[in-house]
Amino acid sequence: MGIIVCKFGGTSTANADMFQQIRKILRASPDRRYVVLSAPGGAVKVTDLLYRYWQKRAEGRDGSAERDAVALRFRKLCADLGVSGMEAAICRELDGVRTAAHAASRGEYLCARVFSAWTGIPFVDAAELVRFDPDGALQTRQTLARFRAMARRLPRAVIPGFYGSDSQGSIVTFPRNGSDITGALAAAGTGASLYENWSDVPGLMSADPALDPHAQRIPSISYRGMRKMSAAGAKVLHPDSLAPVEDARIPTRLCQTTHPEAPGTWISG
Repeated sequence: MGIIVCKFGGTSTANADMFQQIRKILRASPDRRYVVLSAPGGAVKVTDLLYRYWQKRAEGRDGSAERDAVALRFRKLCADLGVSGMEAAICRELDGVRTAAHAASRGEYLCARVFSAWTGIPFVDAAELVRFDPDGALQTRQTLARFRAMARRLPRAVIPGFYGSDSQGSIVTFPRNGSDITGALAAAGTGASLYENWSDVPGLMSADPALDPHAQRIPSISYRGMRKMSAAGAKVLHPDSLAPVEDARIPTRLCQTTHPEAPGTWISG
């Protein structure tokens, strides 16, 4: 098929069992060459802890409870996967945060570092790839060029989602759930033939299953239709992630990590 870029959301990176599932999905197709990871989610989201940690630090309060909770989460992930040598990196990244965006990004950064160490797939920092201007606006052309250069250098890579950097090297984040955007940019920049967005839902649904037990999976939809669904409140895919793949004419497939054999929802045209 060519290159497939896979983005995995926070429920897919929540623990070691889900890491095992991600690796199984990647091994099922050699075309799945670039993987973008969100920060671990679950009942307590790492990103929420990091935002609280920074807020307390900025206010001169003790944020050690949040900092230690994040550190413990990654230590357990490493222990469960048999990954060693990450303790220094965990402490360095959590203790060295300089801004709210920098703090919030460390969940994705550390998640990708652990996954890279565990699988042997090279790690590439999103700060080297995703470029913002001084006002925080995405520099799309420069970002895509950086992804193209990465793809020429590396046939496979693990990339943190959600953030990039400006020309001064300061970390800048997308809006929450912005790892979808990173994945779409990676797909467009690497010339992928398919962008797979993996989460805990079976695809785009006709209604919120929590509110409507008769909600049905939508097998396929156009990018225009997906934009309308997003405007109407569908949250399965960040709306800002549509343009990079639509402009590059790359189809997107919404997939469920726990049921990779399911057809999901295809977005194209």
